[in-house]
Amino acid sequence: MNTTEGFIALVIYPSTPPAQLGQADTLLRMAEETIRGMPGFIAGRVFLGEDGESIVSMVEWRDRESFTHFRQSEFGRAAVQVVGELHPKAYWLHPHATVSAP
Repeated sequence: MNTTEGFIALVIYPSTPPAQLGQADTLLRMAEETIRGMPGFIAGRVFLGEDGESIVSMVEWRDRESFTHFRQSEFGRAAVQVVGELHPKAYWLHPHATVSAP
């Protein structure tokens, strides 16, 4: 088991089966076009709930300061406002440990 550093923004968005894929693709486009170029960005993933009722985004940052810089940027403020209308549940996480396959 390895201890890791960094900062994770895990956000769960409510969705519906008809809207899920389009909403997920929008999140992915935002990450590809803008977020990936932000200082301290490491990686992002988008997950789809099997029932179509949720989308989970996980964005890994080098540190909390990098995430804060993103949130305070013009794009970050606009993104927070847009996705806030979906009433997501956000978790700000610090990695504790990683378990990898042998």
